[in-house]
Amino acid sequence: MRNKEKMIGRIIDSMEKVDITFKLLSDERQINELNKGIYLLMDKLGSEDINLLFDRYPRLIQKYSIKEMFSGNIEIPNIDPHSLKIAGLLTCLQFLVSSFTDFIDEFGNSLPLKETETSNSYQAEHYIISSIALDDYLKELFLSVLSVTGEEYCQKFLKKIGNPDFTIDDILKLDKDKELQEHIDLLMWFSLIRVFLEAIYFYLNIENHNSKI
Repeated sequence: MRNKEKMIGRIIDSMEKVDITFKLLSDERQINELNKGIYLLMDKLGSEDINLLFDRYPRLIQKYSIKEMFSGNIEIPNIDPHSLKIAGLLTCLQFLVSSFTDFIDEFGNSLPLKETETSNSYQAEHYIISSIALDDYLKELFLSVLSVTGEEYCQKFLKKIGNPDFTIDDILKLDKDKELQEHIDLLMWFSLIRVFLEAIYFYLNIENHNSKI
């Protein structure tokens, strides 16, 4: 695929879209589906190294920074740098998914950032997004998914979601698209994770709260 590194333009560009995303993804069923997708990707990648490092990652970050491990430049005996990168992205993603509900109120609306800045969830999530640029996060996840689906299938899927007016509701309807059945669960998961990550990164950027009343 040409320009593999080039991602589609941003979907989340306002706090209103963050609120919509948080509301749609914050119920228990959707959170479970996002987490299940992490294990689905690992299963389809079929890498024993990634699976083992995914389990070891919480111990590794006590010794090495996420930025170091994501860079691929760190040398850890008997550990493949690329497998370490993917395992780290998925481990961090699992944490981001599991704790983002700490940033919303009982109605599903995002809390003002100043009300969450002292929480453990904020500190941990801010550390993660400060260590991995959003474009790099999306690129590595996309390439991992691409290695499973193949380029032709992925191009068909990207055409479906290339419309700038494409919404989360549209993503959830893709499972009825006959042309995309083979890898639909994985691609739907990636589409939701992309929107989720954009929303988390947007929300945790203090500059995006200056105009919120």
